[in-house]
Amino acid sequence: MAAENGHGLAIPSWFADPGEGDVLAWVALALIVLALYGLVTLYAAFDRWAERQSHGTPLARTIPTMLLIALLYEIFPLGHFNILLPISAILIAMMADWSRFHLARGGVGTPVNDAAGTQADTHPTPSQRSRAAGDAGHV
Repeated sequence: MAAENGHGLAIPSWFADPGEGDVLAWVALALIVLALYGLVTLYAAFDRWAERQSHGTPLARTIPTMLLIALLYEIFPLGHFNILLPISAILIAMMADWSRFHLARGGVGTPVNDAAGTQADTHPTPSQRSRAAGDAGHV
């Protein structure tokens, strides 16, 4: 494990002399980068799944925000940050969810009557918009 030199001191076997390349350090760095990339990729897939599952619930934005804060605490040492920082992010997401939930139930954005007397949707879904844009381009 250790090599003897002329002075009787043991040099570790993983020691790299000045001017030489350290392959083990590059391999370890590559493994750390790949592990971080894999962790972020798995988190992104889980976040997309959680966002689809929470769509239409009162906490549609709060749940992904809490997952992001948990990921940041897992990857980075955030112990030196004040606890009010993640709490404020969660409270902002909760207020956005609360306002969206109550505005949708409070009558704001209700359908209005168009010229033919039928109700038109004031906020079409993205699929309706893209379908209308696609139909407009084709005869």
